[in-house]
Amino acid sequence: MISRLCQDIQRELEADPRYRHTSHLRVEVAGELVHDAHLHGPAVAETFSITKSVLSTLVGVAMADGLVTDLDTPLGQVLDIRGTPAEHHTLRHLLTMTRGCETAGEWDVDAVLARPYGWIRHLASAPQLTAPGVRFQYDGVAAHLLSAALTELVGRPLTGYAAERLFTPLGISDWEWCTDPDGIAVGWAHLRLSAGGLGALGRLWLDGGRLHGTPLVDPGYATQMVRPQNQGGSPEGCPFGYLMWIDEHGPFAGGWAGQHVTLIPEADAVIVTTGDPRFDPGPPPRAELPDDWRPARDLVTARLVPALLAR
Repeated sequence: MISRLCQDIQRELEADPRYRHTSHLRVEVAGELVHDAHLHGPAVAETFSITKSVLSTLVGVAMADGLVTDLDTPLGQVLDIRGTPAEHHTLRHLLTMTRGCETAGEWDVDAVLARPYGWIRHLASAPQLTAPGVRFQYDGVAAHLLSAALTELVGRPLTGYAAERLFTPLGISDWEWCTDPDGIAVGWAHLRLSAGGLGALGRLWLDGGRLHGTPLVDPGYATQMVRPQNQGGSPEGCPFGYLMWIDEHGPFAGGWAGQHVTLIPEADAVIVTTGDPRFDPGPPPRAELPDDWRPARDLVTARLVPALLAR
C-alpha cells in the first residue's frame, strides 16, 4: 500500500508544475526502502541548510568522542576572537541560533563569500542586538562560527573528522564539503550529498544517534538535538532544536529549494525530498526557481504521513 501510494505521489510531483524542480523522493519505513526515485538533477547535490543539521550531528559525535565536553563553552576560549561580541557566545547559543547579532548587510553569509580571507574574525565582529540566549533569529553565521569552533575542538579539519567519524560509518562515500578561504568547512551550506546519504543521516537521527545499536552520537545530545530548545520562527515557522526543526510530524532537517529530511517517529519512517534549483553560488548567488514553486515535502507530508500513521 505505501509503495503504491509513493508511486502515486511521484506521479503527482511530476505532473504539477509547482513541483517541477523536485529532484528526488526517497521513503524508508522500519528500515525498508519502499520508494527511491531520482527525477532529475545531479545525484550528489547541494543540501543547502541541511548542512547545519549535519554540523550539529558532528557536535554530538565529538561529545561521544570526549572532544566537546560543555555546550556552554564561550567561543573566546576556543577561537582567536577576543574583543568581539562573539567571544561571549557559547556553543549552545550557536546551536539554537540565539546569539542575538546582526545578520544583514556586511554580516550576511552571501556578502561574506566575496571576502578573500578572514571570514571568522569578520563574522565574530557582528554587532550585538539582543542579549545572547534570549531570542531565536535564523542565522547562517552562527553555523559557520560553530564550524570554526568545532574544528579547533576536534583538532583537525572538520572535513576529515566528518569523513572518519560520521560519513564512513554511515556508508556515505559520495560527498563534497566546501571550505572557506582559511580552510574552515562552510557551516551554513555547501555540503553535497546523495539522497541515500541523507537517508542514512535521517535514520541515525531517528535512531537516537545510534548506528546498529551502538551510540555514534552522544545519547543525551542526540535526544536534545531533536527536541524544541526554543519556539523557532522563519523560514520554517516551527520550533527549533540544535540546528534541527520540529513540527507536528516530528523532527526534520530543511534546506533552501526543497531539501528536506523528514522523520516520522511514530511510523519509524525517514522521508527524503530534494530539489534542483540549478544553483550557481556566484558571487552573487543565482538560481532558477519559478515564483510559484513548492517544496515536495508539502505534498508528501499531506498525502503520505496520514497513511504511514494509519498502518
